[in-house]
Amino acid sequence: MKSVSLALAGLVLLVAQTVHADAGAQGFVEKEQERLSSLLKQPASAGREAQIKSELDTMVDYDVLARRSFGDPCPPGTGECTNHWESLTPAQRTEVTGLLKQLVQKNYRKNLTKSLDYDITTKSTAEQGDTTRVRTQAKSRASSREAPLIVDYMVKGQGSNYRVVDMVTEGSSLTKNYYTQFHKMLGNPEQGYPHIVKKLTEKLAK
Repeated sequence: MKSVSLALAGLVLLVAQTVHADAGAQGFVEKEQERLSSLLKQPASAGREAQIKSELDTMVDYDVLARRSFGDPCPPGTGECTNHWESLTPAQRTEVTGLLKQLVQKNYRKNLTKSLDYDITTKSTAEQGDTTRVRTQAKSRASSREAPLIVDYMVKGQGSNYRVVDMVTEGSSLTKNYYTQFHKMLGNPEQGYPHIVKKLTEKLAK
């Protein structure tokens, strides 16, 4: 699951302050950035962790993220793919969605302090099908020579109801990375769905 780590790390970059857009997907991302940045400035506590978790639950649509990770629909850039989601039982869908949710949250909390070393700015927005790509640039304060990191937040929704359904870090899509790995495991008769659960559980235990 190592190839997923870069895309997951992009999630923590949400915690920098930026200027609000008036509305839309960009405004949604920037509002979440400011809220999470404010939480980071509070003293560490169980209450703060609960608030961060709640904010992430509001921001990320884990159900859509899980479905895309299993090919429903195919993650952008995969071309044709197999819809493995339809072959999962309701119990399996619930299980794997919960594991993916925990993994995203675990990596976010693990890397919270790293986000304080970056300045984040919104570079552009673009419509891509039924989602909006909000492109951000993360620049290290500690190293002026370090190349900026580009993170795209794929946002779905309208009005006041927006959610992040994928994150693309330096061209590497979180859901595409997951799909590639899950597809390979499901195609191996010696692995299958139990192996996916095993790998995700091991990742959570580290």
